[in-house]
Amino acid sequence: MNKKFISVIMAAILAVSSAAVCASAAEVEVEKSGDTTGKIRFNMGDWNHDDFVCFYIWAKNGDETRHLSKEGWESDDNWGRKKLYGTPVEGEDGIVESYDIEFWDGWDYYVIFHDVTTGAQTYDCVFNANAIGQTAYMTGNTIENPVDSEKTAIEADFDGVDGCGAYLQITSTGNIVGHASASQDDGTTIVAKYVFDKMGTKDKSGEECCTEDKVANAISTFGTTADNVWAKFQELDGHEDKDAEAKKLIKPTEDTTSDTSSADNTSSSSNTSSNSSTSSTGSTGSTRSTGSTGSSKTASGTTGGSTSSAATSSTASATDTAATGDARGVAAFATVLLGAAAAVIATRKKIEE
Repeated sequence: MNKKFISVIMAAILAVSSAAVCASAAEVEVEKSGDTTGKIRFNMGDWNHDDFVCFYIWAKNGDETRHLSKEGWESDDNWGRKKLYGTPVEGEDGIVESYDIEFWDGWDYYVIFHDVTTGAQTYDCVFNANAIGQTAYMTGNTIENPVDSEKTAIEADFDGVDGCGAYLQITSTGNIVGHASASQDDGTTIVAKYVFDKMGTKDKSGEECCTEDKVANAISTFGTTADNVWAKFQELDGHEDKDAEAKKLIKPTEDTTSDTSSADNTSSSSNTSSNSSTSSTGSTGSTRSTGSTGSSKTASGTTGGSTSSAATSSTASATDTAATGDARGVAAFATVLLGAAAAVIATRKKIEE
C-alpha cells in the first residue's frame, strides 16, 4: 500500500515536470522566417547607373527596432554597418533590387536609398509587403529634413502602392512632410509630443516652430481632434508647467481631460501630400530622421558628402517569447508540488517508524 501511494505521488511529479520542460522549450523557440518574403526595387533615375546603390532598411514594432544586414535582421543600432548593395536587374537599365526581405506581421518598414559614389540619398520611405516586386523612384522633389531644417533629402515614392511612400512626419520647424503613415503611428500622440517639444522654440531663421496655425494643420493632417490632443498632452510627464501655453495652441473645446480611448487608435491619413513641405530646388544635404548625418543630391545632379560604410555583422533572429509567462507558472507549480510530495513522504516515514 505504501509503495502504491509513493508511486502515485512520483507519477504526478513526473507529469508536471515534463509539462514545465516543454513549456520552457517553447520559451526559447526561434522562428526561422518571416510571414512574407520578397524584394523591392529602386529606379536610379539620373544617378550614374554604374554607381553602387545601398538599401538602408529598418523595421519598428513598438519600442523595438531592427536593421537589415546582409545576413538578416539584427537588433543592434550600428547604422553604418547595414550596407546592402542593390543588385542590377537584368534587362532593365538603372533598376536595382534588394536582397530578400522578411516581412513580419505587426512591423513597420522603412528604407533610404543611397548612392555610394556621390553620397546622394533619399528621404525616409515607409513600405510594407505590398511593395514586393514594386519599384520606388525619385519624384524630383526635395523634402525638409525632420531633424535639421537646413538640410533636405530627395523624395522617393512607390507609385500607387497602398501604405507606401515618403514618411509622414512633423519637422523640427513644425512643417508637415511626406504623405504615407506607418501602421503603428498614433496621430494624436505625434501632435501632442510636437506641441510639448516645440512650443516656445524658434528655428534657425528666428520663426516660431509651434504656432496655432501649425498645430491646427497638424491636427487636421493626422486625423485627430483638438480635444484628443489636449487629453494626450496632459498624459505627458511634466505637462503641468506647459499646460497654459499649450492650451492656447491646441484650443480644446473641453476644459477637462477627455476620454482618449479613441485617440489611441487614431492613425494618420496616407493621402495628405497636399500638406507636404516639398520643393524641386537643389538640396544641401540629408540625414536619417533619427539624427544621423549625410548629404544628398537633387534630381538635377548636385552632390554632397558620403555616409559611413563597414562590413555587415552576424544574424539576429526573432525570438518567440509568448510562452514565457505560462512556462514560469508551470515551473512554479511543479516546485510547489515537489515540496508537498517530499513532505508527505517524510511524514509517512515517521508514522511507519
